[in-house]
This record gives sequence, C-alpha cells and structure tokens, in this order.
Amino acid sequence: MSSRREAADATRTDDPSESVCDRCGDPVPEDRILRLSVEPCPELAGRYEAVTATYCPDCVAGIGHLSFAARPRGHPPTDSE
Repeated sequence: MSSRREAADATRTDDPSESVCDRCGDPVPEDRILRLSVEPCPELAGRYEAVTATYCPDCVAGIGHLSFAARPRGHPPTDSE
C-alpha cells in the first residue's frame, strides 16, 4: 500500500452529476454517494497525506465501514398491509 493516491484516472469526470466510486469505478447517483475522509495522526503526517474519496454504498460496506442499522427505518408496504 502506498502513502499517496495514484494519479487521477483519465476516464474520470469532474462533473459532479456523474460521480463514480473511487473503488469500483461505477457511476453513483448523488443521493447515494458516501465520502470517506481520513487524516493521519501528527506522528504520520510527514509520511501520509489526508485523503477524501467517493464511494458507493456497496464498496463502503465491502471494506467494513458500513453496517446494517440495528433498527430498521421502515419498509415498503406489502400486499397484506
């Protein structure tokens, strides 16, 4: 693992309406984007840089930074309701 991010991908776009996941490269609708930011502790600041990356919910869950809510927020009605 390197201490710096790789150069920007030439296929990436700077248009925020066409955001893509930094992990899988899939397009992510604006209402589904998750941004993770990290900042190194003072002892490592000379070796690592602060980073903010854009991810889709599946990739955030895949790297273990998103888990299911303990209490569901709700569900769509079923035919029996």
